[in-house]
Amino acid sequence: MRVLLADEPGGPVHAGLTAKPRLPRYPPIWAESRQEICECLEYFRSYQGGVYSKNDVVKGYLLGAFAASRDLFFHDGKLIISHGGGKSENFVDSRAGRQLRLAQDQTASDKSVRALLRNYKEGRPLVLLADDQYALFPFDLSASGYTYIVLGIYWISHAWAEYQPAPTYSSHIIRWKFAFQWCQNQGSPWWPIAEGGIASLPEPLAGKVDPDFQCEKCSQKSPVVYKQSGMCLNPDCVGFWKTNGRNPESLEYSEEFLRFQPRTFKILPSLTPTLGAHQTTSSYSCCPGWHCIHCGRLSSRFKWECWECSHCHAYQPIEWKMQNAKDFWHLQPTNEFTDFRITRNSGITKCLPNVIDLGSGRGFMTRQTFVLPSNIGRIHLITGGPLSVREVDEIFQVYQQQASCGELKLQRYPLRTHKVRGTLLTNYFSQNSGEPYKYVGEAANSVPLAQAPNCVQAALDMIKERVHLAINSRLQFNEVLTAAYLANQKMSFHSDDEKGLGPVVASLSLGSPAVMHFRHHITAAGPSQPNEIVMSLILRHGNVLVMEGHGVQIHFEHNVIPTDFRIAATARWITPS
Repeated sequence: MRVLLADEPGGPVHAGLTAKPRLPRYPPIWAESRQEICECLEYFRSYQGGVYSKNDVVKGYLLGAFAASRDLFFHDGKLIISHGGGKSENFVDSRAGRQLRLAQDQTASDKSVRALLRNYKEGRPLVLLADDQYALFPFDLSASGYTYIVLGIYWISHAWAEYQPAPTYSSHIIRWKFAFQWCQNQGSPWWPIAEGGIASLPEPLAGKVDPDFQCEKCSQKSPVVYKQSGMCLNPDCVGFWKTNGRNPESLEYSEEFLRFQPRTFKILPSLTPTLGAHQTTSSYSCCPGWHCIHCGRLSSRFKWECWECSHCHAYQPIEWKMQNAKDFWHLQPTNEFTDFRITRNSGITKCLPNVIDLGSGRGFMTRQTFVLPSNIGRIHLITGGPLSVREVDEIFQVYQQQASCGELKLQRYPLRTHKVRGTLLTNYFSQNSGEPYKYVGEAANSVPLAQAPNCVQAALDMIKERVHLAINSRLQFNEVLTAAYLANQKMSFHSDDEKGLGPVVASLSLGSPAVMHFRHHITAAGPSQPNEIVMSLILRHGNVLVMEGHGVQIHFEHNVIPTDFRIAATARWITPS
């Protein structure tokens, strides 16, 4: 009898004598990046770990590299045994650098183990996924670019703890193992039986299972997993993992334990992502991703105006439901303060507000200035009244119209550095007009400012006018970055430190309110200046935020967290390359 069985950690994996074949057809659901999996599938949204749970119930389980001893892929994948729950040996990043974290014992109270045990006890099905590093899958996924695949829906038939050798030192660690059985309701597995077939035991309608082993020391019952002998699998017992008073040296699974146990469920989770609606709003559910019915590929939504498959380039247009600024009037970004907050001992001082007439009966605006420590820079928050906001409302509408038809090409661009597999796109949509800006990738992603859509031109004109009135200086800007956020999207901490950047950066806020935080730049923060938030501002529809002075970008970084749909147009001067 031949099975796919992982040996001791660090050792070989028995997966046949020949190289694994390619999959002869597309998997029904697959992806190239971790982000695509997490943005498209409700049952797996873990960017790092292999177990995704919600409310202490596991929704998805990822089979990946580093199979443990006695992990198994059997009955052509209808029975899969895997260790899960984290605490494996890995590297972690800290301020002291990259450090090795040794493997630790898993316990029943660990978050992932606890959730898996709940699924087991309550008979809740879950979805198994695999990546191209899962050695026990009988086909070569990487040869065709299938980084992640969805296997199907399984239920946990057994759960037990056992000792396994620690990978870097001569001792043992406790690992929890789970036996996943295929749910019959979904038909047969979608992948073909590998050539040569994996030997399987008979599959009776009701598998005969050996009686449980009852421990004389703790009186708890444990399943008879191995044919050599029954033993206590309670990790809290002094008799745990012992046969005749000693740790077993070699083990094989009991044939009765490996029998397939057919089971059906009245309700199973849906594997296929819900097809995106043709008309969308600012909801985050309208953003993340799309499942291509032609090739099975999951793709993150990277274009504003449509969903597009990153593999076969099939697409579905999106009809955007226009939003009005008044739709967001009720939103409060925070209950902690109304307009701004400066932390004690930050060294930031607030000037008296200044009311400025816009002229021509267009109303008034108010400038609130904050002076940074040692006068290294100033931050001006310019707010408008009811009359002055009318022009802003029109710009907001034109932005949405030109984005939805593709005239304003808003896209999500790849991040240059990150720690997840595959491409990782920004958590917002953007478009650059004028001089290339490094946060929007290469120069090819920018359009000349003279050819920018009307909405960008109108936003730039308003920024220039209000900056001139606020700081009494007619500045020139040759670059405008438009950023669009759906609900639950945001921009992480950063500084506008592009080489050749001018001393003034100004942005116009449109749509829902947002919170903007400032903290010391990580390179500037020292023992006397911890890297924590020193000032927070509320940015509302029609506000213009001006950062004046190179010191702002050198010593501080900022982020923006919107409450809902928001567009920001940020103008800069960048010395032409």
